[in-house]
Parts: sequence; C-alpha cells; structure tokens
Amino acid sequence: MFDAHAEKEVPFWQGSTDLTVLGTGACLPGQAISTEELLAHIDSTFDVDVAHRGRVYAKKLNIQQRFLSRDLLTQCEAPRVGHRNPELAADAVRAALADAGLNVDDLGYLIGHTATPAMPVPSNISFVADNLAFSGPHMELRQACTGFANALVIAEGLLSNPDAKPVAIVGSETGSVFFNPDRLKDDSGQLVNMVQMGDAAAAIILCPAGSKYNKAAKSTGTLSKNFYGQIGLQREPGFSLDSGGSNQPVSPTGMPEFSHAFADVRTNGPELFMAGLKAAAQCGLSVDNMDYILPHQANGLMGILMEQHLGVPQSKVVVNADTVGNTGSAAIWLAFSSMRNSMQCGEKLLTLGAEATKYMFGGFLYTHGKQGPYVAK
Repeated sequence: MFDAHAEKEVPFWQGSTDLTVLGTGACLPGQAISTEELLAHIDSTFDVDVAHRGRVYAKKLNIQQRFLSRDLLTQCEAPRVGHRNPELAADAVRAALADAGLNVDDLGYLIGHTATPAMPVPSNISFVADNLAFSGPHMELRQACTGFANALVIAEGLLSNPDAKPVAIVGSETGSVFFNPDRLKDDSGQLVNMVQMGDAAAAIILCPAGSKYNKAAKSTGTLSKNFYGQIGLQREPGFSLDSGGSNQPVSPTGMPEFSHAFADVRTNGPELFMAGLKAAAQCGLSVDNMDYILPHQANGLMGILMEQHLGVPQSKVVVNADTVGNTGSAAIWLAFSSMRNSMQCGEKLLTLGAEATKYMFGGFLYTHGKQGPYVAK
C-alpha cells in the first residue's frame, strides 16, 4: 500500500479559495471507434500489419474505444472540419454554459490548456473565442494532463473578487493528427500511443462562492483545496512532442510525433503518484474520507490499480479512459463532467491528476450540492 505520510513532504502550491462550479460540458469528435475497428482499418489502409500487437497493448491498457478528430485515410492529415481543436473546445464551453444557464457574454475570462493547439501562434484559445463570439480577455497554458490544476491556480486569482464574472476553463486535445501510420511498424511506442490516446474537449464554469450567477445553474457544487506541484526538476521528459518548436522546427521523420519514454515513466510514475497523494494529505484530504476518487486517466485499469495500491474500492474510482482513451488536457474535466451529473448533494470527490511530460501533479476537492438562493448585498 502507498503511504501518503511516508518520507519527506513535497513542495506544492495550495489554494485557499472556495469556488462555485456552475456548469460543466464536453465535446467528443465523431463516432466512437473500437480498438478492433481502428486496428483493422489501419492494417487494411496502410498495410502495416500491427493489429495483433495493437490488441495486446490495448488489452494491457484496457482501452476499448476512443474518439478521433481525423479519418486516418492518409499518413499526414488535419482534423475534420468541425473537429479541429478550437472547434471542439468551443463546443465544450457552449455545453458548460448551457449547463450553467449562462450566455457567453456572462463570462469574465476564458482560459484554455492544450498540448495540441491548432498552431503555435496565435494561441488556440483565441480561435475558441472567435468561435464563441467572446469579446472578453483570454489566455492559454501549453500543458497536458495537469493543465486543469494550473488553470485553477489562475482562476482563483481572477475570482478572488466576490463580484467577479464567471471564468470558463477548457482543456482540449487533437493529438491523433500526430500519428503517422507508416511509423507504426518501426516504432512500438507510436503503436501504444495510437491505441491509448483519444481526442476530446471538456470545460468548466466557475464563479466566486455566493455569487449572483449561481441562480441560473441547475446544480452547483464547491471546488476547493486546489493543489499543484512537480517532481520533474532535472528529469528527462517522459512524454514529449520533440519537433515543431524552435529547438527542432523540422521533424526528422517527416512530421511531428509524440515520444513516449515508457521505461522512465514506469520508474518515475509511482513517485509522481505518491507526490500527489502527499500533497493531498498535506491539504487535509484523505482518500479514505471521499465518496469518489478521480485519478489520472492514463488507462482503463486505474480502478484496479487504486484498489491494489490504496485499498480504494473500484466502485469509488471514476474511470472513463476505457471508453474515450487518454485525452490529455481534456481528461480530468471530461471524467469530472460525466461524474458530476450523477453525484448526490453532499458527496465528495477527490481529483488526483498526474502528467508525465515533466512529471507534474495536481488535484482538488469537489463537494456536490445546490447552493442556497443568492441574497443581494
């Protein structure tokens, strides 16, 4: 069993502001494609003969299906019209606004986080704003699976004024465009990435506790004790997109592709997860006192792993990676959006996010329940 109190404490940022969750929403591109359908299509279209190995990897990860923003008809291929990164993100924000009973003009700020933007410059979120016809300020984090926690750090500051307008945060990924089917037969890492990853966007709308904006929301809840940290100092990246930046603008393989240092991730992964648990414990959060745990959505086996190593019953662990894959920046908001709709008033959910790029961790406590009526000041 992991012991969150073992060894030394880890440094991390801890929030002290309670935020009201007004709404959540998500967008998945196209129809779900099963692992069997995906591998059969890849083999027949590109003549790479990887179906058998792909099934083995997918079974080990328990990834049964995913949603993709591209059709995988050619080696190099942009997302379908309507399923580009900014379009998915905008649709997720619209869904969250509808859930909150708000209009886009009610927002005071728009924050995006993604590792697969439409282009390096301008920011991805600027195109999301265009799509939404949002004329207010926006900003973006270039981050993957823990982008949610870093965005919350910023949101806490923006919402420190009790009269602040709501803030929307959206995580989005279209990483499938970086899969080159011709490389699958030469690089097993690319095959693992293909069966593990999925495309998606998901969003959350937040406002200060007690805000007048919670009147329109169908249900609300409180997000608190946000924390964020890293153990990646001087460590090589566990997951990276090596080319396309100023260090290496041209890819030696013809197009940018994700590199996955599996051995390093296996070595550093337990320590990274422990760091998140220690941070949660230092915030006064224990997995034993939660109704639900929402872990990093690395694979569809997270429930089994949480039960084995933490003694948390699988029924308490929120996992959707088996049906959508690892969706990077969208993953935590996507699983949270789905789970929140079925929670009962007073139930508590602890999020434990992790990211292998440079080994970051983060999380928050969510307590579900409709708040009382707003009282004008």
